[in-house]
Amino acid sequence: MKISIIGAGNVATNLALALKKAGHEIVQIYNRSDDAGRELARTVAASFTSDASQILDAEVYIMAVKDDVIEEIAEQLKLGDKTIAHTSGTNSKKMLKTASANVGIFYPLQTMKKNSEVDFKNVPVLIEGNDEATVSKLEALAKTISQNVYKVDEEQRQWIHVAAVFANNFTNHLYSVSESLLLGHGLSFDILKPLIYRSIENLQQNSPSDIQTGPAARGDMQTIEKHLMLLGDDIRLQRIYEILSQSIIASANQNHK
Repeated sequence: MKISIIGAGNVATNLALALKKAGHEIVQIYNRSDDAGRELARTVAASFTSDASQILDAEVYIMAVKDDVIEEIAEQLKLGDKTIAHTSGTNSKKMLKTASANVGIFYPLQTMKKNSEVDFKNVPVLIEGNDEATVSKLEALAKTISQNVYKVDEEQRQWIHVAAVFANNFTNHLYSVSESLLLGHGLSFDILKPLIYRSIENLQQNSPSDIQTGPAARGDMQTIEKHLMLLGDDIRLQRIYEILSQSIIASANQNHK
């Protein structure tokens, strides 16, 4: 399939590489920044343009750009009835309606960095389209790079994105907080890694609610109070600890009803 990638950031780079490896022709990279766009274009043997009026013909256009510029870029594109999809977890496919009559979503549910190539085989790819033909085309494309392709509606995708923020972004921030606490007392974050790995292993066979442990889960208020005292110099961390502990306690009480 002939594909053009709009954008040259983390998601655009990883998608372009995956699609190229799957045997598709990356026709063109369109990006408003020359350096990043040209570099990606060279990597996947595609042409490059930073001029929307010079967009080449392709079967599918994937827009992998920051959420706040999707609509702005779409307004510059005139693709007729060619399929275009963006990769946002929250924004509507309707933001693309000025670009084409056939619009959709091609959202890979994975964190990505340019310098760390993603193996898409097990990455969930969420698909939407304004009609069945568009859904079918995007679904077929997604299945060439991933074994986990899901047709969803807009509300489902948005809920998945919220859940992903809790599961990934928030937990990673908590890892960062843990690292800072340890470094502040001459300790390495490595000491927590076996605990983290074991927790991830447990998730493979269990519901998170069934394997919750810790002082809040067992109602150990004495330990919670000691921890809050230790965090006394940082009101922000105290509040985070309190909110999460209260949530765990509430969930535990709900589960025991």
